[in-house]
Amino acid sequence: MEYQPEIKLQEKLSELLMESDSSGAEVAREIGVSPASISQYRKGETQPSLDKLVALARALDVSLDYLVLGESEEAEEVSVGPIAERMDDSLQEMQIRTAERTALVAHVGRQLSQMLDEEIEKFLSEDSGRHLYAGIITDTETGSLEKHSETTRLILRDFSYNMSPTEIPGSFFATVANNLSRGRKYQYLLAQNANTDWSSIVNDFRTLLIEQTKSETAVRNNCSFKITTAPLLSGYALYHLSEDKLEKDDPILYNYVHENNCVDDDGWFGYLIPPSLGGRGEPVMDKEHLANAIGIFESLWPEAEPV
Repeated sequence: MEYQPEIKLQEKLSELLMESDSSGAEVAREIGVSPASISQYRKGETQPSLDKLVALARALDVSLDYLVLGESEEAEEVSVGPIAERMDDSLQEMQIRTAERTALVAHVGRQLSQMLDEEIEKFLSEDSGRHLYAGIITDTETGSLEKHSETTRLILRDFSYNMSPTEIPGSFFATVANNLSRGRKYQYLLAQNANTDWSSIVNDFRTLLIEQTKSETAVRNNCSFKITTAPLLSGYALYHLSEDKLEKDDPILYNYVHENNCVDDDGWFGYLIPPSLGGRGEPVMDKEHLANAIGIFESLWPEAEPV
C-alpha cells in the first residue's frame, strides 16, 4: 500500500505561532490575509492555497515540508519543495512569453504605424487637393468616383467642369470620354437660361467627345442631353457606382463614402454642385437627400427637351 503522509498543518501552525515573536495578526498581514483566515487555518475550517502556504512558511522561517508534514524541523533557508519549484519555473516561463509577446506587439504596431503613414502620404501626394473632410468632397475625389460610375446623372447650370466657353476641355472631360468608351451612360439635365445657348455648347461638346473616343456611336448612344424649365438654384451629380472596382482601386475613398453613410442600397452616390466654384469642395448628400435628388431627376428627365 502506498504511503500517505499525515497532514499536520493545524498542529504545526498553532505551535509555530505560539513560538513566534510575531502575532497572528502580523503574520496575516505579512502574507496578505485577514487574522480570521489565520484562525480558520489553525482550526482546519479552511485550507490555505499553495501560494499562501509558501508565504506562511517564509513568514514563520520554516520549510514547507515542516509546516505541512512536520518534517525537516530546522532549515536555515526555506525550501518550498519540488511542486513550488515547478510553479516558479512555469511562472518564469509565462513571464518570458508575456515579455516576448509584448515586444512582438510593439514591433508590429510600429510597422503598422509606418505603413499607415506611408499610405496617407501616398494618398495625399497623388494630388494636393486630396482631403476628405466630413460631409465635403473635393474635385479629386469626385473625379475618382466618376471614373467608377456606371451611370452618371448631372443637373447643371453651367458647363465649366466639362468644357470652357472657348471650347477647351474641362477637368472632367477625359473621365467622361473614357467612361463613354467603356459603354457607360451619361444623362445631362441642363437648366434653361436665356443667356446660354445650350444647343451650340452641346454640339461642341459632342464633337470633342467623338474626336477623343473615336466613336460617334458610343457618344450618341450613351450620352444624352436635355433642357429643363424647372427653376434650379444649383446643380448636383448622381453616380451609380461600381463598388467592387472602387474598393479595389481606391479603398480609402470607398471607406470614406460608406463610413459617412453616403451610398444607398443600390450603389448611388450624390453631391451638390454649388453656384460658386471658390469653395474647398462639394457637399455630399446623405441617403435621405440622395433619395430626393434621384426622385427629382427621374421626374424632370421625361418632361425635359432633348438637345
